[in-house]
Amino acid sequence: MTFDFSGYRLRPRAYSKTPMTMLDAGPKEMLSAIMEIALIEAGNRSAREHWQEVQLRNLLNHTAQNSIFWRLRIGRTGASNVDLAALPVLTRQDLRAQVASEGSLLRGALGFSSKAHATSGSSGMPVSFYVSNVNADYNFRRNLAQYLMEGRDLSLNRTQIMEADALIRDGISVKKDKGWIGPLGSLIKSGENKRIEYCKLSREDCHKLVQELKKDDVGYLIAGPNVIDALSSLFDLRFLKAAKTAMWIPIGAKPDSKLIEAFTNLDIPVRPTYSSEEVGCIGVSCSKCSGYYHVATSNVVVEVVDRRFEIDGKSVGKVLVTHLHSYATPFVRYDLGDLACLCAKCPCGHDGPTIYNLEGRESSVIKRRDGRLSPFYIRGKELKALADFTEYRMRQTALDKIVIELGGRSELNANEAAAVKAFLKERSGPEFEIEVNACEQIDWGQSRKRPGFRCEV
Repeated sequence: MTFDFSGYRLRPRAYSKTPMTMLDAGPKEMLSAIMEIALIEAGNRSAREHWQEVQLRNLLNHTAQNSIFWRLRIGRTGASNVDLAALPVLTRQDLRAQVASEGSLLRGALGFSSKAHATSGSSGMPVSFYVSNVNADYNFRRNLAQYLMEGRDLSLNRTQIMEADALIRDGISVKKDKGWIGPLGSLIKSGENKRIEYCKLSREDCHKLVQELKKDDVGYLIAGPNVIDALSSLFDLRFLKAAKTAMWIPIGAKPDSKLIEAFTNLDIPVRPTYSSEEVGCIGVSCSKCSGYYHVATSNVVVEVVDRRFEIDGKSVGKVLVTHLHSYATPFVRYDLGDLACLCAKCPCGHDGPTIYNLEGRESSVIKRRDGRLSPFYIRGKELKALADFTEYRMRQTALDKIVIELGGRSELNANEAAAVKAFLKERSGPEFEIEVNACEQIDWGQSRKRPGFRCEV
């Protein structure tokens, strides 16, 4: 836990002019919130576990008092004595039923407001739910706490690349703000925040995106692996080093090993964050041990159950999360659909629950007839070498069939189709039939995320 402020560029504006006070209320409250998060996550294990037990009890008492759905699961008066592991798993179908029948469980309770929210639909089953104003505040503070706990340079820019919710006339849109650390900006100098939104990763829009990235120092790059994959298929990623990219923070999906290797060769660290729309931050990758994620214990309790799955010889189980601040729509033992392992502490010495062998969505691996699961990472650059296209999507539609769609093409010639089919058969295995389809535009449905592969079996 690093809190040496001598390396930060401090500003005088936040120091109070009121007698016998030091900081103005805004930065003081933000620093206090960050310290609370750091003390819970990096402090004494027994104190942390006691705090989690109390917060879980508070959450379960609230749900028992305000929800028929939850009273049937935990009992009307037994919340104080509930064993978390004894409660039933909350599925997406369960979540949909609770939200549809009861709406938000806050409804003015506890003095907090709530609003509707929804997932992107990348799992194949988008869900709607409610979040409180506290959830958004926590997510911002938890993100900022990571920078301070690691002593990252706040004076660097932050560049976000996000998919737009609506059509953009010029393909991408750019918004700049003077800072990205909220109320702390009056105390500590931060770089600029640039938010770049795109509609689709076409060849033309990728060119515009790269030109925009070259205009300013990138600093901390926050972007999904699909974006970086698309750029790498058209450009040498060395332009990111020239644009002073200090770190890549992948969001939305786990980056494949080849992308991580490409950034390592550029001497740009890669620090994935494990999160979900439903609960926010779940874990942050360890800066010392690759592939390990320190659980955000100030936000969630993580369990791994049903370890009957095997991926490349590794035994993994289903990830369940309990969101300790989910008073509007409770997430208690919620099945994210992800596969991973869990240990009590990290090899780096961090004394807190740590996730490893994180394989992401169960829908992101190939399912075989004998029950085995296999990762299926295909980079756009690899496909681009075989056929030209603007976007692609692969789906496992049966235990012996994979369908790939290549967008921006009305048809493929025989050589292109044969090359793509042979390449995917080599990667997936000879037992799979490969169907290659060309289309002008891929129908992504309701999903805002666009995974390159999804298992539908």
